[in-house]
Amino acid sequence: MSTESAAGDLVVVTGDPVTVTTEVVARFAEAVGARAGQVPATLAAALTAPVQRAVMEHPALRIDLSRTLHTAQSSEHHRPIAVGDVLTATATVTGVRSARGGRMIGFDTVLRDATGAAVQSLSSALLTAEVEE
Repeated sequence: MSTESAAGDLVVVTGDPVTVTTEVVARFAEAVGARAGQVPATLAAALTAPVQRAVMEHPALRIDLSRTLHTAQSSEHHRPIAVGDVLTATATVTGVRSARGGRMIGFDTVLRDATGAAVQSLSSALLTAEVEE
């Protein structure tokens, strides 16, 4: 996993490529109760979780998860995930602003295939209390 920080609070985290195998799909489908033989669209959540977690743990953002509320989430499915796909997730902080005694932090996560085409895009917003330094 690679993490980059730029000016201000901009944080970008790119995960390692993951190959979608029948075994990965079967385990995930069983865990979520999906029909066998289908790739659940929600598999993207499991594939993007490591980079989202890395963003939330990035020291530049000073997020105390015990004092954080996940306020919004949206997703756009560009195409179904297929067995054999090699997918890479990248999470990018899109903004940090003061809000109600804390900060509102927005970030986008994009899951891309080996050609660089977006497979799924997610947007998230967190409301977090200010952390004492």
